[in-house]
This record gives sequence, structure tokens and C-alpha cells, in this order.
Amino acid sequence: MTSIHVKIKNLRDENNYKQRQVADYLGISQQAYSYYELDRRELPSRHAVGLAKLYHVSTDYLFGIEPERAGAYDLNASFVQGTTLKDVLISLKKLNNDNKAEMMRFLSYLIHSQSNEKKKQ
Repeated sequence: MTSIHVKIKNLRDENNYKQRQVADYLGISQQAYSYYELDRRELPSRHAVGLAKLYHVSTDYLFGIEPERAGAYDLNASFVQGTTLKDVLISLKKLNNDNKAEMMRFLSYLIHSQSNEKKKQ
């Protein structure tokens, strides 16, 4: 089981935040936050709640009650042909609303076609 201080550091790194940014979000000093990551100070529940909101994870995950993040994906893992999921999301975010809607229609079409192919096999 991964300790909370390791989880909050990993989450911060995954989100490309500096300790100062997270500390500012929590309304504390950067040094106080660094003590949480170094396991020199216990993380108060109010800050655990704040971090869970910031990183879109549950407090159960942070405290080790739930072993996995619900709906978690490794954004830096290869998605297809060396492109990461993060790259895909960044590209999608650049689309205008009409093209986003078109992309969703196309994804629905592909998923439907794929499920039809599986049924034929």
C-alpha cells in the first residue's frame, strides 16, 4: 500500500504542478506542503479533502482505503503509435464545439461498428 505522502507527490508530478502551486491552492506555505510530501508532518483532513478535489480522486484513494483511483488512466502511457493519452486530450481540447461534436459522433460510430464486428465473430 502506497503511503499518502507518496501519492500526493505522484499526483502533483502527474499534473505538472509545483509545490508552490499546490500550497497556494491549499492556502498554506510551500514549506508546510513539502513537509506533507516528505512525511515530516501529518496531512490534516481538510487538506486531504482539498487535494482530492484538486486531483479529482477520492479521499478513500488518498488514505489507502481504495487501492485504485476510480476511472484513473495513465495520461503519459502510449495511446497509439507513440502518442500519449495526454496528447490526444490536448488535441481534442483545441477543437471548436462543432468539431468536438463531430468527433463524438465519429467515436460513437467506431464503437458501434466494432461491437457489430465482434457480434459477427
